[in-house]
Amino acid sequence: MQDNAFGRELRRRREAAGLNQRQLAEALSALAWDELRVRVGADGNLVSRWERGTAAPRPPYPDLLARLFRATPEELGLRPGLPPGADSRAAGEPIFEPTMKILDRMRRAGSTNVSDSVLDQLERMTKDAVGEYERLGPLVLVPRLVKKREWVDGLCDGRQTLRQRARLYGVAARLSGLLGSLAVDRGDMAAARAYCDEAFQLADLVEDDNLRAWVRGTQALAEYYAGEYRTCLDLAVDGLEYGRGGPQEARLLVQGQARAAGRLGDTRTVLAAVDRARELAADYPPGAVSPCLALDGYCSARIDGNAATALLSAGDVEGSRRFAFSALARFDAAGMAGPRSLTRIDIAMTFLSAGEPDRAAELVGQALTISAARPIATVAVRTGQFLEEGRRYLPAASMRGLVELAADWENPPRPALARS
Repeated sequence: MQDNAFGRELRRRREAAGLNQRQLAEALSALAWDELRVRVGADGNLVSRWERGTAAPRPPYPDLLARLFRATPEELGLRPGLPPGADSRAAGEPIFEPTMKILDRMRRAGSTNVSDSVLDQLERMTKDAVGEYERLGPLVLVPRLVKKREWVDGLCDGRQTLRQRARLYGVAARLSGLLGSLAVDRGDMAAARAYCDEAFQLADLVEDDNLRAWVRGTQALAEYYAGEYRTCLDLAVDGLEYGRGGPQEARLLVQGQARAAGRLGDTRTVLAAVDRARELAADYPPGAVSPCLALDGYCSARIDGNAATALLSAGDVEGSRRFAFSALARFDAAGMAGPRSLTRIDIAMTFLSAGEPDRAAELVGQALTISAARPIATVAVRTGQFLEEGRRYLPAASMRGLVELAADWENPPRPALARS
């Protein structure tokens, strides 16, 4: 006759808890619903059969009984998920995980600390930040984006579905890419490279080609202003491998490949990249200009502005001036401080090469004035290049005045301390 150790132990624990057989069945049913969201058909008759040894508890009852009495199935006279007295190893049967463990794993696999609606808002927030990039500038945007990036990082430490995690990583990648570009604007290349490397790692983890292309474009921008033109070109070309046929192709061609090739003296590559980018120009409403870190396509004004810089480096002064004036009218209409300043400096360089230092100095002075409220390192770098190129004209009054203006622009007077 089978030993009914389980039945005796169950009755002893039930009576010690002050429960009758019906109340025990109700407690097991409530526990199954509260913790597993499953319904079981336990009743007093079932408990009675267990205690008499005429029936054995089947999954998930062994685990429910163990939880209810805070005991292991072995302490109750059971093996997890098996009838009393059965020895699975002796019988040669495999020992599976307890049913409750499997069900709990299913519950956790579907759990998340972020909803789809929150992810929608995070993605809109990031796109808005790209649009506000040049209007607000680093001093306003950096603290905001650092706080948002830290908050998103906290979300990444929690649980999400795979689809939600991919979206969350995409937001994190774009925020890091934005911070990398803002670090370029502040002249902090160490931070710029670190943020951009982080952004690409996240884009790589979710295998998002468009996102990888966008980050490569931002990395190329950083290396261009660091003077690493070969690295800039390599990053742009690698980005094109991911972004060919997508919205990032024009940006990678003209802002990365063409400008770097111009600095390296490769005029043929400059012209080919510019021509292809102009074919890809995205449609924008009149008076609107795409952001410099556009998530969508580049507009024709952006393409022309970058083409002007690339052609200037390649030595095509007339072509550079033509593209620059075409872009400048649209940048001025849109009121974009950074592009308005940088394009004026490009035009100034063409006048400098034509032996017109006064007109050139006037344009650079306008550029510094336009960006005075929100100084960025890229304007300072291009101004420095202009002054280096125009050293032979320094005796001219206009150039001496520009040197003083540039010094004041880069070192604004500090506000006086309040007296106590």
